[in-house]
Amino acid sequence: MMFYMPVLLRRYPMKNKRRYHIIIGSNAYFDKNLPDFSESDDVATFLELVKLSDATRQNQRLFNQHASKLIVKNNNYHGIVEAAHDRLGPLIVDLTTDDAEIYIHNPPRVLKEYLEDQYKRALIEFDIIAEEYCIKRDPEMFVKNIKSIASCLFGQEKAIEEISKSLWYLTTVKREKPYVIMLYGNSSLGKTELVRMISRNFFGGKCLEKHLSMFKNSNYSEYFFGDSPNRKSLGFDLLERESNLIFFDELDKCPEYFFSAFYTLFDNTLFKDATYDVNVSGIVIILTSNYLTEDEMKKQLGLPIFYRIDKMIHFDDFKSDTIYAIVKNEIESRRNEYESKLTPEMIYATVSPLISATGENARTIKYKIQQVIEELLFQEVSEKMTKTKSE
Repeated sequence: MMFYMPVLLRRYPMKNKRRYHIIIGSNAYFDKNLPDFSESDDVATFLELVKLSDATRQNQRLFNQHASKLIVKNNNYHGIVEAAHDRLGPLIVDLTTDDAEIYIHNPPRVLKEYLEDQYKRALIEFDIIAEEYCIKRDPEMFVKNIKSIASCLFGQEKAIEEISKSLWYLTTVKREKPYVIMLYGNSSLGKTELVRMISRNFFGGKCLEKHLSMFKNSNYSEYFFGDSPNRKSLGFDLLERESNLIFFDELDKCPEYFFSAFYTLFDNTLFKDATYDVNVSGIVIILTSNYLTEDEMKKQLGLPIFYRIDKMIHFDDFKSDTIYAIVKNEIESRRNEYESKLTPEMIYATVSPLISATGENARTIKYKIQQVIEELLFQEVSEKMTKTKSE
């Protein structure tokens, strides 16, 4: 009788391993964390090698230009066909040497899972760094920043008070879950301008901004849900963001079948679409809408979205003294345009009969002042034209 001894498989260390460096964050962060390559380094980009490989194989030749240093930028994923995304990992292997250094920007989930599996099996070396985002937390600067905001926003003292409370909370605590603010009220009262000033004073002027009125129908579902891995998605943009301030303008114009994407974003520190996983810890999301009351908002948005909003801030319609201040400020701010021909007093005297004591907003005021400036400037040439005709 013969006995078979079990064969013990020993795991020998591999002499050559690919080294993958995953860099999560904005384009600037990725570029900052790339090494200073020398001219002698054999550096290639993923997309150019894919194209070269395809052309070589189409000519029925063997591809032999494997890179020892490969850069995979996040927009490279959009340069390959959708079917190729499922084998991104093996595709990178096909394009590189056994000991290659590979720098990958914001990998899709399928690529990240492939690399994690390869690392667990000791087939590759793997490290990951991620950009850190924060709100300015200097208490001494807080009052100065709020005063800067208040000086530029007319007639919204209550809104400024409420946003100050939220910003002080956010600069004082360490919050992981997203904080969602809704600015609501009639159009052109300063909601968007407030977001711009918050960005400038508390987030280094950086903000991920999306105008939801542009997403009109179900054709845009692939953006919100990441269904097409070779196209941009909300997850892609969130990974590429430059700060933790997210601005969704005109939520009331967004079709409600996109709301499920917001459920996930508002409620969790990890946002997932069909292609990407994104750490959204500590993000501040500001929404705007033209709803006039919270009851209207509940009815139109539905309770699941409404109760995921942390703070509601109403913008009041302008009173007569606010309208007057905006008119004077707008005329003065444009002085460089007209001062060689007109005076602020001339413009105010002409425009004031056209301005109502109520019902005006920033857009209507700017429009009327623009028309008056054009009319007054045209009078000079109009008189010359009339004189020429009479002669």
